[in-house]
Amino acid sequence: MRPRLPRRRRSRILLGGVVAAVVIVGSVLVAYLTPLMSVRGTEISGTRTVPGAQVLAAAAVPSGTPLLQVDTGAAARRIAAIPSVESARVQRSYPSTLEITITERVPVAVVTEGDKLHVLDRSGVGYLTYPAASAPPDIKKLPVFHTATPGPADPTTRAALAVVAGLPPSLSKQVVSVTASSPVDIHLELTGNRNVVWGDDSQGAEKARTLSYLLTRDATQFNVSAPAFPTYR
Repeated sequence: MRPRLPRRRRSRILLGGVVAAVVIVGSVLVAYLTPLMSVRGTEISGTRTVPGAQVLAAAAVPSGTPLLQVDTGAAARRIAAIPSVESARVQRSYPSTLEITITERVPVAVVTEGDKLHVLDRSGVGYLTYPAASAPPDIKKLPVFHTATPGPADPTTRAALAVVAGLPPSLSKQVVSVTASSPVDIHLELTGNRNVVWGDDSQGAEKARTLSYLLTRDATQFNVSAPAFPTYR
């Protein structure tokens, strides 16, 4: 049998445990209920076009709020509701800072509707709309996307925009429009009235390398759907 500790020692251990518990609970209460560890500053990273003031307004966390009372998940969801924001993360940084990390949507293509341009990101989300005549120059340069039902739930949209988003800059700047009737029937129209049968969204790097080589040839029709056996005419 293990020897029993003397009663006085057991009492000291018990008392020490009670004191430690009281200290921990007290510390939590102080942090939760008092401004000792409250929001005094906010650090925002990842923004390129979204104004910081808009992010702070969406977060809606007043200065002086105890950090433990900040619902970081709710704040992140409010920020992610900004049209140009793809995702957001909000974290506490003790003793007094709120850290907000933003991933902005990247414009990949546009869909025309009358005199409007709807901007799509790589997943097919339409998040900005401009009058075609007064759209910013960088938006006007985006390829026009043609498909039956563009949107993030459409497999054809996702496949076609994945192709465009994955092109190297030397090729992407030449793309005028993208047409897709299915995820395996993607076509690119390039400057100079050149047309490319791309096929599906697989082997993107190989197809891009093959196409870059073929574009040095005097031709207007290219097929890189099977990059190991391309054709041109």
